[in-house]
Amino acid sequence: MTSRHILVCLPPHTAEAAHPLATRVLCAVEEADDDDTTSYQISEGRYASHFPLVAGAPADDPRLVRSASGEPGRCAGGVLRLLDLAALRDQHAAKAADLYDTWAHATEGMPPARPWAAFAEQWGSDSPRALLAFRDQPRLKALAEIKGRTGPRQRDDDEAALISLDRAGFIDRARRRAVPGHILLELDGTWTADPAGLNSDDAAETGSTAYYEHANAYIDALPADFLVVGVDCRR
Repeated sequence: MTSRHILVCLPPHTAEAAHPLATRVLCAVEEADDDDTTSYQISEGRYASHFPLVAGAPADDPRLVRSASGEPGRCAGGVLRLLDLAALRDQHAAKAADLYDTWAHATEGMPPARPWAAFAEQWGSDSPRALLAFRDQPRLKALAEIKGRTGPRQRDDDEAALISLDRAGFIDRARRRAVPGHILLELDGTWTADPAGLNSDDAAETGSTAYYEHANAYIDALPADFLVVGVDCRR
């Protein structure tokens, strides 16, 4: 089963609204997605703690979607004025910096790694052989050890990015990807997706970069009383 993180944008929610916020979110997603095999989770999905809250945000605010079992001070989404997007971006940037520095130290003196594009061009981007050959390089083996992920697994986008980007570029990439999910559902029902999730992007992540830049600009331009809520979409 594939899991995708959808960010749903909605106009303001009031206490007098006919339905709870979570119900409004699910109705918006189901109206935009006509795939009957898809299931959706909000307060108990894997993204239930995606957003950090600003200091002093009331726990019982009806404009927030929070999980009883989620992390304190975090939520699946809600009114923008209570979501700390700057902190979320800083957190992802800090994690990326730590990963890059740890990896750079562990791989010091190792031969340079060939980029993912070289293997994708030789065997095809969907070829298991290409992925195995790419990961058989010393610098990629070191990354797997650092992440504790040495067994069979799908391609990790960080793998290709670490090889192709410098430290500043890798950190900027993480900051850009911090807030948006894999899919953005805009106010008018427009459904925009990261092409990497559809295996239709190039090795340079051209399409993904354009998607995340658009999603960030769209979310940042919304009024503070509008809502952005994450949904775990599984199919």
